[in-house]
Amino acid sequence: MGLPRRLAIFAALVSAALVLGVTELSLALSERSRLDDIRLEAMAIASTLADYLNRAAPSGDPAALDAALSAWAGLHLRQTSAVVFATDRAGRVTLATRTDSLRPVGLAPEDRAALVRREQVVWQESGARPAWHVSQPLGDRRKVTGLLSLRIDTARLETWARDERRRSYLLATIAAILLAGVIAGLTAMWVGRPLNALGEAMAGAYAGARLAPSAPELGPKEFRALARRYNAMRTALAERERESEARAALLALEERARGLERLALVDEASASFAHEIGTPLNTLNGHFQLLREDLRTRGSEDAARRIDLVLGQVERVAGIVRAWLARGAWPHPAARPVNLREVARRMLDFMEPSLAASGVTATVESESGPPVTAACDPELVEQILLNLIKNANEAVSRGGRVTLRAGRDGRTSWLTISDDGPGMSAEVKQQLFNPFATTKGALGTGLGLTVSRRLARALGGDLTHEPTPAGTRWRLTLPSSEMWG
Repeated sequence: MGLPRRLAIFAALVSAALVLGVTELSLALSERSRLDDIRLEAMAIASTLADYLNRAAPSGDPAALDAALSAWAGLHLRQTSAVVFATDRAGRVTLATRTDSLRPVGLAPEDRAALVRREQVVWQESGARPAWHVSQPLGDRRKVTGLLSLRIDTARLETWARDERRRSYLLATIAAILLAGVIAGLTAMWVGRPLNALGEAMAGAYAGARLAPSAPELGPKEFRALARRYNAMRTALAERERESEARAALLALEERARGLERLALVDEASASFAHEIGTPLNTLNGHFQLLREDLRTRGSEDAARRIDLVLGQVERVAGIVRAWLARGAWPHPAARPVNLREVARRMLDFMEPSLAASGVTATVESESGPPVTAACDPELVEQILLNLIKNANEAVSRGGRVTLRAGRDGRTSWLTISDDGPGMSAEVKQQLFNPFATTKGALGTGLGLTVSRRLARALGGDLTHEPTPAGTRWRLTLPSSEMWG
């Protein structure tokens, strides 16, 4: 229920209560005043009639009293009845005459009190036949010759008061309804419209101060002033939003410039580093080959297999160094059909010493299933897996697990790397794939994920983070060998 309607109902109730209360009080006072007037009139009539009866029948003769009362009643009595009692020398009271044959005859306690005190007694009768009664002794204070009992009916007064109340209540109700309608209309015009317009303007501010509509200046001056203050506040907030966005854009540019500067320094340092380690790598490659031949000659096949793993990684790193020295970039992908499970298993074998030292168990799921092949460069895939497995090994605690799983969706092959570690916070997730963003402090460079996603996209796929209830899961997607074929 809106404010105008609530105010209208409240005004109707208050006005009805006030009008009815004032009407009831006025009618009560008027009725009381008329009753007092009738009481005074009854006392005056009783005194006048008693004087007349005393003159007409000074001795209290019943026949004289009857004749005098009959003559008086025909001239003066309206809604009035009178009973005259006569007293004898023994003090007995008898009915002398009366004007209303239907009125009960008998002395009331007030009549007896008037005879005893020899003075006028006035009393009010209520009930079905309300009236004022006046008991007036006849004669004088030395000798009482009779008693006049006068009754003036007030039923018409009560009927009038009841009719007046009914009319007044009806008029009060109509006045309250009209007043409520006027107040509702004025409230809707002076309060409802300005408030609704201001509310709609404020509701539009959720999209931002610049997009929020201005509030129209409607209604009384107080609401217009409120709308002006809101519009001024909206303008100030919009200006601050523009300043904040400009400041944020400037900070972003500065951060990007610092990142580019650091990348330039990294490129320069990596070029120098590649130049310096190129020759030692080639020398290590030759020594490892001789060591492998010696081990096989002596029948140490397990040791020779481990040397093969090391040689494969040395060759991969040497290829990266040669490409960086030649082109200043990673080697150009040489795509061919590759079994992703074999690549994953080979990298777990290579990382076995680090995993064992950390007490972490790493497995490839569904190795017995059909092969999952992708069109990719296995050396670049190994580099991606090396970064992801290394991160997972450092994230989980001793006794944790790292799981690699391969599959295919249509013409896309995928490989997931999952761990049961503590996962990542919301702040860390916002910085994923940003260069130099790391949680390892001085032990991390913040380039592993950035380089890994860049390599995945160079292979025609992508590297993404998948939300999980616990731990962390990465998804590497690559074109399937069918698409490549």
